[in-house]
Amino acid sequence: MPETLPPVRTLPEETAQKIAAGEVIDRPAAVVRELLDNAIDAGARKISVETDKGGIDRIRVSDDGYGMTKEDLAVCRKNHSTSKITSAQDLLAVRTLGFRGEALASIHAVCRMEITSARGGSAYKSLPGGQIVPAVRAKGTLIQADGIFDTFPARKQFLKRPAAETALCRQAFLDKALPWPQIEFRLVTDGTLRFLLSPADSLKTRCLDALQPPESALFFHEITGSGGTFRFTLVLGGPEVVRRDRRSQFVFVNGRRIDEFALRQAVEFGAEGRFPNGLHPFFCLFLQVDPDTADFNIHPAKREVRFRDPGAIHHAVSSVCRDFYRHNVLFSHTQGSGTADSGVFAQTAHEAAGPAPEPRTLFPGGFPDAGPAQHTTGKMPVHFPDIQTAAENGPEYRSGFIRPETGPASGEPDFRYLGQILGTFLAVETGGSLLLIDQHAAHERIMYNEILSHRGEIQELLVPYRIDAPDDAADRSLRQKKRGLAEAGFILKDDGDGFWLVTAVPARWSGSEKELREELLSGAAEPENLVSRLYAAEACRRACKDGDILDPQTARKIAAQALALPEPFCPHGRPVYTVITKEELFRRVKRT
Repeated sequence: MPETLPPVRTLPEETAQKIAAGEVIDRPAAVVRELLDNAIDAGARKISVETDKGGIDRIRVSDDGYGMTKEDLAVCRKNHSTSKITSAQDLLAVRTLGFRGEALASIHAVCRMEITSARGGSAYKSLPGGQIVPAVRAKGTLIQADGIFDTFPARKQFLKRPAAETALCRQAFLDKALPWPQIEFRLVTDGTLRFLLSPADSLKTRCLDALQPPESALFFHEITGSGGTFRFTLVLGGPEVVRRDRRSQFVFVNGRRIDEFALRQAVEFGAEGRFPNGLHPFFCLFLQVDPDTADFNIHPAKREVRFRDPGAIHHAVSSVCRDFYRHNVLFSHTQGSGTADSGVFAQTAHEAAGPAPEPRTLFPGGFPDAGPAQHTTGKMPVHFPDIQTAAENGPEYRSGFIRPETGPASGEPDFRYLGQILGTFLAVETGGSLLLIDQHAAHERIMYNEILSHRGEIQELLVPYRIDAPDDAADRSLRQKKRGLAEAGFILKDDGDGFWLVTAVPARWSGSEKELREELLSGAAEPENLVSRLYAAEACRRACKDGDILDPQTARKIAAQALALPEPFCPHGRPVYTVITKEELFRRVKRT
């Protein structure tokens, strides 16, 4: 340790301003974000953003809002000068995008900023040095920021290349344009017009105009929900709109884009079972909350928010999303499809104002026995006994089949069973088309439905499973889930000090203690989601596997039950079958 230590001293104002500015303005995109906040708060109906070299050289933001007076221009560069709050109490009920009075002061600290603004027929310009001079402008405000971080080289050396900074500015622009469809937004980069977003009549229209997804607009839907102190609109892609990552997921709260894992998770939970193999839905969630129930003052860039009752919002979002996928996706036999994989799925457009259509089965009507199937493999056929046989023969029968009385009341679908292909698919002919049924996916869904039909039946454990909640949050989560889990057959008892005992499990569940512990302590906020995953895993264990050679009677039974499913997807979201029409086959062999 040195013999003498430097004394505590007050930093020069210029140094302190640069440090404070670094919390708010970390790159040119932050300038775009803050200036757009101010333009929207000023009641602008048209906003234009121009950037040069990714905003490093220049950023210009122009609006037609209320503008500022000469007196406003004289103080707006000072730290914590704002027109949006007057006391600390106002921070608890923020109703504007900007409120801290840090934006213009922080921008001024890291670049050369010039402001031109008009109000009440008078216009003035605030020069980079702070002088106020008369100007010519009809309405609103124009702010130009030149040489970002020229006076702060330590920060400038960490900026990305201009192309990368341009992309970040573009994203900041879209983050503001998406939740404000009534405003016209214009983006020009390096002299080229990139976006001209005219006022839109809905959030869905604005999302499609701004994000430009490659899928048809028919596959995107606008649905709504609400609670006591909140309401939301969800622009959601149907199951045809699939993404391999979460970059097409946006969450906005009171017009701000925020990083909120729990709300993204709520939509993912609602879509569970529809997007298999690590795939994700497309969505833009626009949440409006009572400002008294949310705190935005916890992050310098306002990218985080703390809710008073996050559980209610999470439940409402996931429930609306789940109901949409469950009730508003209709399946029809599409004739003349372009490819074999695209044939079976056709979706009707659903908007929030319309009633939810009921799912319907694909092939109604009865069917005669199709006769024996021909096998060209030497493997021994596998027979899956029905559930009654499994019950009579003990737990070694892990696979089962729905009892005949649980099948469709009006008989089974009309089809002709052709045989098993590649040890994986069941080929059937129906309605002039060839269907390839994924035997594992079909049997898994059948097993899943069978387990659900016995929901609530339990088997008590001689030795209870012991669950150790790692922290208070996990302990509270288990307490909240306890009732919903009990309705599904998982009985939990609070043993105190963060320890829980599982005293009973569903009668038709054969999972391990380790699996149950991991699921109970996972991030699943809804018991329904947790139970669905446990039941899906059980169905997967029971179902026939790829490579199993089925005896003809079992194969025909799986095919009949599969074609009668109201939702032909396995519990993990994979389609149960695909359709190849006669026209498609003719096209492939170039036959007319």
